[in-house]
Amino acid sequence: MSKLNLRKYKHKYTSIKDIFLSIKKSVRVKSERGSRALEYAEYYSIMEAYLTEVSKVVAEEREVYKLPRKMGKLYIKKEKHIRPFHVRLDLIESERTGVRVYYKVPILDDFYNKLLWERPKKYKKYKALPLSRLKELINETKEY
Repeated sequence: MSKLNLRKYKHKYTSIKDIFLSIKKSVRVKSERGSRALEYAEYYSIMEAYLTEVSKVVAEEREVYKLPRKMGKLYIKKEKHIRPFHVRLDLIESERTGVRVYYKVPILDDFYNKLLWERPKKYKKYKALPLSRLKELINETKEY
């Protein structure tokens, strides 16, 4: 499985770094000596801890997670495979004949787990892009 080419889809997604750059001037950290600007390493560790907790609730405990500020709910839903196979391109045979040759690979599971974000209408253009650790947790859990 190939990795997501971030440069190709950069205009579609907002990264954690982009969010940090947009809020860094407005967020201050209070300490004993006064207030200071939030550093990226601190922000990243906070986001990582939050997303780890969300992934535990959604993938491991199989509960519905309500996002803050009325942004909707995240949960995993059991979906039935619509087609019983995947279609793959046979590269060796295609090069030999000069015509695209396809073959079918059967899907052994009848169901799969899908991450769903039930969101209000104002967030309809946004997508839930699961982190790799959340995808691994979803795929490891085979209970339906």
